[in-house]
Amino acid sequence: MTFRERLLAVFAGERPDHLPWFADLLYYRGAHMAMGDLPEQYCTDEGFVQMHRDYHAGFYLGFNGAVKQVASAENVKVTTEREGDVITTHWETPVGEMWGEHVHLPHAETTAWTRYPVSTPDELRIVRYIYEGHQFAPNYEAWERGDELTGDQGLHVMAIGRGGISSLLAEWCGVVNVCYLMADARAEVDQTVEVMLASNARVIDCLLDGPGPLVEFCDNLTGEVVTHLFKRYQFDFYQEQIRRLHEHGKKTLSHVDGTLKGIVPLMAATGLDAAESVTPMPCGDVAVENLRELAGPDLILFGGMPGAIFAPPFKADDVRRQVEEIVEHHWEYGKFVLGAADQISPDSDLDLVRLTGELCEELT
Repeated sequence: MTFRERLLAVFAGERPDHLPWFADLLYYRGAHMAMGDLPEQYCTDEGFVQMHRDYHAGFYLGFNGAVKQVASAENVKVTTEREGDVITTHWETPVGEMWGEHVHLPHAETTAWTRYPVSTPDELRIVRYIYEGHQFAPNYEAWERGDELTGDQGLHVMAIGRGGISSLLAEWCGVVNVCYLMADARAEVDQTVEVMLASNARVIDCLLDGPGPLVEFCDNLTGEVVTHLFKRYQFDFYQEQIRRLHEHGKKTLSHVDGTLKGIVPLMAATGLDAAESVTPMPCGDVAVENLRELAGPDLILFGGMPGAIFAPPFKADDVRRQVEEIVEHHWEYGKFVLGAADQISPDSDLDLVRLTGELCEELT
């Protein structure tokens, strides 16, 4: 079977010939393109597919845009200034202004917020104004082009961006500001989440008749922070949207790239088909042998290989032990896609990515 056929078999409730192996190489590739040392043959779209072939990994994240934004809120001006590694962004809107600051981390080729833009009810009103203006349309041709390029090397999910409380936590407020806002202005938080989820529902409207069979909520869920917030703010939304997607023949995933206790049983209860980016020990909070007990009988587990395991100080023996443990506890039962959880970092050894794929075929 091909990488594509193995993935589809798991979502169809069937047993593939080998444990499927899929890896998200977006971060690794993007970082090394920025550093200027990515081999030239991997810099094009076709080359990105070849990169997955060369390192024997399935490809599911990269060509995920089946929807495009066609309208924004009126009279919103966004400006960005950079001084050294400090990047400052300003939003000017008819309902107010706000600003945020993040810092470029060259050793990791990423950025981190040092000042989130939203910490007051007035700034929440700005976020609502921005999201109320979002309108979307299908962009199936872009997804289909990526699917054609990828061929048997994998199958791309159709992606839904972070929504509601997940977006406030990661993109607008951060954890501390969300906590203060919920204590001081919960009605404003409730109203903002409602507007943001309505925007995501408009994205899903466009995906119902889309060409891809898999739809992913890219919410970066994590147990220690999100569990109770998810139950309050997103559980009902997930249930309703998953019902709609199932009625249109889609299978659904959500991205859980943090701790697992608390949140994974809630994910299963929404009707989700799969939890994607499941991160167990040695980097997560749940042992490999206990993942199925936590998830229940029906939820597909997509993950199992912590992204850190491909970088120092981990070596080939560590990778082998992790794959062997997953095969021991999960291959017979099924409902498991081996995946990197989360991304392959820029300091990773891609030979360990290849080794993982080879072990899947050797051990199952």
